[in-house]
Amino acid sequence: MTSMTGIYLALAGLALVWAIQGAAWRVLVRKEVLSSVLGGIFVLGIAWNVKAVLPGMSAEALVGLSFQFFGAALLVAMYGLRPAILMLALVTVLVALLSDWTLEAALRQYLVLGLMPALVAHGVNYLIQRLLPKHMFIFILGRGYVAGVMSVIIPAIFLFTTHQAFSPKELGLSNDIVDWVVTLVILSFTEGSLTGMVLAVFVVYKPHWVVCLNDTEYLQGISEPRKMP
Repeated sequence: MTSMTGIYLALAGLALVWAIQGAAWRVLVRKEVLSSVLGGIFVLGIAWNVKAVLPGMSAEALVGLSFQFFGAALLVAMYGLRPAILMLALVTVLVALLSDWTLEAALRQYLVLGLMPALVAHGVNYLIQRLLPKHMFIFILGRGYVAGVMSVIIPAIFLFTTHQAFSPKELGLSNDIVDWVVTLVILSFTEGSLTGMVLAVFVVYKPHWVVCLNDTEYLQGISEPRKMP
């Protein structure tokens, strides 16, 4: 086991230990939610296995980026941070079993595609919850589109900066930042659009899957008739 594998394992272990504390994770085994959990793990397992690059763009330019649907922001919006961390760990295990990932690669993917985007999405959701009014449009736009976009941008900038500062040659970092920025823009808006659209569909057609949607907070004003002055 290399030193980096040990670091990745420690970080992933701490995240999982924190995630299983309390009763928040129990929402994943509710009868009305379980089908969406199993389906989400399967779909994200496929999505994490699909990779692509833009024509003429070298893979070395994509440090911290990957052309695939992360899904972390969607899981956080639907189930909350702790359940999302557990689901993303199960997605990682599924992909590792079906692919040729090493232990280090699996742990790195879990941190980069799962844990970091989930933490950023949770931070965005917290700010929206505290600063903006409770409205269904804000719920979908903020927790879906905005959180999805930021869940790609912030971790990617952090990874790019870290790699550039400490070991650009070892990690194959391209000095041509144009390709990286183009990829970041495309990926972030794609992630935000997919997250927002899927969340909107679930809110309308499968609201019981969206555990974080509080009917009292977000639907009371819509369901109650407006009083005339």
